[in-house]
Amino acid sequence: MPPKSLYPSSLSWLPHVLRAKAQWLWVTPTAVTVGLVVLAIHTSFVLPAPFLILLACLIPAGAFGGLAAGVLAGLLSVAALYYSHINNFGPPQLTAEVPQMAFAMMVYFMVSTALGSVRNHCDVAVARLKKTENDLEVLLRDERDKGRERSAQLADGTSRLEMALRIAGIGHYTWNYFTGECEFCSDQHAAHFGLTAKEYRELTIGKAPYTGFVHEDDKAHFIECINRTDRGEALYFEYRVIQPSGKIRFLRQIDEPVFNEAGEQVAVVGASFDLTDLREAEARLRQSQRIEAIGTLTGGVAHDFNNLLAIILGNLEMTIGYEDPAGRDRMIEQAIAATQRGASLTRNLLSFSRRAHLSPTRLNINEVVNNTMEWSSRVLPATIAIENSLMAGLWDTELDSTSVENAIINILLNARDAMQGGGRLTIKTANRIIEDEDINDGEEDMRPGRYVMLAISDTGHGIAPAELDTVFEPFFTKKPVGHGSGLGLSMVQGFIRQSGGAIRIYSEVGVGTTFKLYFQAMEQSESTAVRPRPAPAPTIEEGTRILLAEDEDEVRRILKLMLEAAGHSVVTASSGDKAFDAFKHEGKFDLLITDVVMPGQMQGLQLAKQIRHLQPEINCIFLSGYATEGTVHANGLKPTDIRLIKPVSRPDFLAAVSIALGNKPH
Repeated sequence: MPPKSLYPSSLSWLPHVLRAKAQWLWVTPTAVTVGLVVLAIHTSFVLPAPFLILLACLIPAGAFGGLAAGVLAGLLSVAALYYSHINNFGPPQLTAEVPQMAFAMMVYFMVSTALGSVRNHCDVAVARLKKTENDLEVLLRDERDKGRERSAQLADGTSRLEMALRIAGIGHYTWNYFTGECEFCSDQHAAHFGLTAKEYRELTIGKAPYTGFVHEDDKAHFIECINRTDRGEALYFEYRVIQPSGKIRFLRQIDEPVFNEAGEQVAVVGASFDLTDLREAEARLRQSQRIEAIGTLTGGVAHDFNNLLAIILGNLEMTIGYEDPAGRDRMIEQAIAATQRGASLTRNLLSFSRRAHLSPTRLNINEVVNNTMEWSSRVLPATIAIENSLMAGLWDTELDSTSVENAIINILLNARDAMQGGGRLTIKTANRIIEDEDINDGEEDMRPGRYVMLAISDTGHGIAPAELDTVFEPFFTKKPVGHGSGLGLSMVQGFIRQSGGAIRIYSEVGVGTTFKLYFQAMEQSESTAVRPRPAPAPTIEEGTRILLAEDEDEVRRILKLMLEAAGHSVVTASSGDKAFDAFKHEGKFDLLITDVVMPGQMQGLQLAKQIRHLQPEINCIFLSGYATEGTVHANGLKPTDIRLIKPVSRPDFLAAVSIALGNKPH
């Protein structure tokens, strides 16, 4: 017969009572920490990382004290967080706003109660194991009921094992190696596929391996893993299944071959776990990290743009009624300069996101380096010695020369700031052939091929290993306020990646830093192509008729003023549809200037093609505020059509108009 108590001695109640009292002692650290938090709120007492300490105290409260202690500790922590929120105490991201505070309360309470629940389950499991042990001892002593008692306990143990497997969500199975059929399938394993055990076995009869329930993208991987198991390998792998209801589940499967005494494989046993909740949690975490990164980016952009807008607004407001013409001109020039800085910031952002408008030409990196270093004295002090090691016979590349120069200047500026007391700067170029074995894990941005390497090294203070992964993040900078926005290196990385290259950084604190830029090499010809110089704009007689389509009222107004001041006759429209109607009523025009994206049915590309059906010889200028919109390619467009990225200065705009009118056939 079973024992009357889990503790068979006459004092069996004593350990239980002592533990019941002792479990409340684990609430003490939490209570003390809450008291210290309250003390810190109302006094000058400094408690380092109080909420981290509070969270650390919650763990033993639940893990060692059990569910009751965990609940009490959790309630104390929730009260402390709420009290800190009322008193504006603690980090803003934790207690300043109600959503963050509520989320923190939930996390703190769930940590202690979840651990307490686990602790209670463990205690119950231990007690049950002890009870099972005692039951087995009684069965051994009672020889008359030995067979019946043992069978009962075996059945009970099997039932408990099945229950534990079911609670843990573990499925298990056995496959016959010779027949290729499933000899056993647990209900939990079949449930992972949305089937019963019987349905699973019937579905897989004679079909080894059966892939009907495997996601199409994972079938090849699934078959490869099954074949490796059949060859005697023990392994675990993940794949997705599609249940009959259409739900997609993520499974991890562990297979292990079984061998007989002769060493022959006779079966495969395995277990399966449903990882769907874990994978979905990881996806939510990645989304949260992306949102955090976007927040950092937008915050930095807003800060820089607000400063620029303040300069523009202040100067323009001061010009109203300002009597001194010279002073008024200076204010206008300052507003224009701030506008140009805003345009530069936009280009930097587009370069960071690899959406900048590039004009690649065939060039030699050595020539770019030499041209840049001719005026490097403007940015590098005399205390920095410069050494060049430029390889003769360097391969040509196809790059946007202005972006290459900007990349070099950005790295030079960082090197200058790292060598405040002077140092040595080394610039080196070389041809490199990258093989598969040269590419390390995590370097997916580089593929095997021929590259031109540009290395820039300094002997500055270096970069700490913990900061190497953050130097390319937008607005990351350790410079004082006003000494850089933190966009330089992220812009360099964006341009290089957009150009099909890669950038690597190597640094040692106290020794220096090296940036290595890799650009894809072009097929070499007998003669090196020289970057063409733009031809001077032809002189065009005034009085030409221009059709201007732009949806932004102020942009349309200022463009019209520029054109009319240059002596052109301008007809404007706020959409592509209205512009086409104006063309049909006004007759022929000498030039079409249109935004790429506008409201209405007819966009800039469609407008140009429709007008060219009626006037084939007309040339076009396409305006856009976004690089990928400005890169227009479609049937009906001419190579002579001009693409301009907003904002565009008045001289550049009128020069483009002059060139477009000069391309007109005579």
